[in-house]
Amino acid sequence: MILAYRTPLWRTTLSEVRQRYAGSAMGLFWVALAPALLLALYACVFIYIYKTIPQGMDRTTYLVQLFAGLLPFLAFSDGLLNGSGAVLSNRAVLLNTVYPAELVPLRAVLSGHAVAALGLVLVAGFALATGHPIQGLPLLPLVLVLQIMFVCGVSWPLSLANLVLRDIQQILTFLCTALMIVSPIAYAPDAAPGPLKLLVYLNPVSYFVLTCQSLAVTGTLPPTKIVLIMTALSFGAFVVGFRLFQRGKLAFWDYA
Repeated sequence: MILAYRTPLWRTTLSEVRQRYAGSAMGLFWVALAPALLLALYACVFIYIYKTIPQGMDRTTYLVQLFAGLLPFLAFSDGLLNGSGAVLSNRAVLLNTVYPAELVPLRAVLSGHAVAALGLVLVAGFALATGHPIQGLPLLPLVLVLQIMFVCGVSWPLSLANLVLRDIQQILTFLCTALMIVSPIAYAPDAAPGPLKLLVYLNPVSYFVLTCQSLAVTGTLPPTKIVLIMTALSFGAFVVGFRLFQRGKLAFWDYA
């Protein structure tokens, strides 16, 4: 289905990205400026205020690690919130036989990852400029694709449930804030205390964050267990979420 509708999916995704910044003075320039400003803010907070640089790590390496971990989480948060509310804001599409309803949450997730795609370019450029290994950088887009699959798989059933239970958007907003605390963005998982360390590994976003950090800082993949869990989460969520959406969308016509 995605391959068959790839052209309209691409066009509508670009249109959705443009609409997000329509009316602003700088327009699509915000797609590149927003992640740069946010990364600079986080760098100031964690380096100069909290001073959380791990022992044995220089400031430049910590910046690369911080940036590489922050971007996948921001994309996850934006994509999940957009995707879960996509059907509610496009309710008529449930009855549309021209443009499949399954592609509406996917389009929202893709537009939510647009900023992260450019942000990865900034991370790669910074890693190159600071002399870090470059052999792992070509794999960063693949990690982003796996994350899009995971977020979309979660968003498909949530977008239908959101038609009935409107509180889901507020719950997800709080959940994303909680997940940010237990994501190893500014600290290593081993540095977390006992209960928090368990939450780090129960958090699915952690596996995408750790993989991006390892590729950007050391140029290698993280331990095999991390990669396998990340891949299983992506394909499992994508297949299960798609099936749930296909089977459940007809039951939600009355709420559209």
